[in-house]
Amino acid sequence: MTEKARRVGRMAIEHAAAWTEGKPDKIAELFSENGTITVNDGETHVGRAEIADNAKGLLATFPGLVVRCHETRHAGDRAVFIWTLEGHHTDTGNFVSLPGWHEWELDGDMLVSRCRGFFDAQDFERQIAGK
Repeated sequence: MTEKARRVGRMAIEHAAAWTEGKPDKIAELFSENGTITVNDGETHVGRAEIADNAKGLLATFPGLVVRCHETRHAGDRAVFIWTLEGHHTDTGNFVSLPGWHEWELDGDMLVSRCRGFFDAQDFERQIAGK
């Protein structure tokens, strides 16, 4: 395994841990100062402050959220972080277990300059509704 592969793996594990520990500022530290995240082609959040605020919202919606890192891959300045999100929705109390992934573009400092996340939104809503 190359040093870059080990570093990407550590980044993903630390990122999952930050979600599980409920630390939005630590989540945002994975990103470059002006890094971006877009999930399922939705709104793009720009910069660490916006990324941390967005994370706070998800953490409030799923108190006790757990994010598990299953695998990473990298090629050049790109990486993929494959994960599962698990937790109980605050309004419905229903348990959600949702697989997905993030595609990362990495800068020269091994920080995420651009993140595109993907998950099955219909399955997410179905699980929140308890169906």
